Amino acid sequence: MESMDLDIRSIEKIRQGEEAGLKELMSRHREPLFRFIYRYVHNEADATELTEETFFRVYQNADRFRPKAKVSTWMFSIAGNLCRDYLRKNKKRKGDLSLDAKIDETSGVQRGDTLASDARNPEETTRSNESLKAIEAAIQTLPHKLRFPFIFCILEGNSYDACAEVLKTNRKTVETRIYRARKQLREALSELFQEV
Repeated sequence: MESMDLDIRSIEKIRQGEEAGLKELMSRHREPLFRFIYRYVHNEADATELTEETFFRVYQNADRFRPKAKVSTWMFSIAGNLCRDYLRKNKKRKGDLSLDAKIDETSGVQRGDTLASDARNPEETTRSNESLKAIEAAIQTLPHKLRFPFIFCILEGNSYDACAEVLKTNRKTVETRIYRARKQLREALSELFQEV
């Protein structure tokens, strides 16, 4: 609740022409927005650009924000729309699936760190890396209406209710979409791993 009050105050500062309000929002929300966008587009440079564009739109449209929802909900809605538009424009372009890209700047955890282990030999690590790439590729095939809630809730750990608020729908719809996303991913991955 306190973060929501701080976010509303930051929006008020932006409305009054104070850039400090935008800097406050960026310090509180840049990392979760970047993580979400990166998982959506799988390209670090584009995720950085889309994160910046999200904050630019927040700054540009602060006068239009109505406190029916949380500021963070509004920002994720903007980010989701930007991701959807980005993917439409870049359908033929393949994403950067680097396993070394940082996903958490504060802890320095890297994707490769979660796979690497002293107990594994190089062959097991290679198989794990290939499995991770297959999972990431399968997520990329999900349509926007399934991908958004799957990434937002399952990968990023947000609540179904928060997702419903961002998507302007109800919790049951979010649950259904996540169920369908999981089903599609299971089917895609079971076919892939049967071939191995």
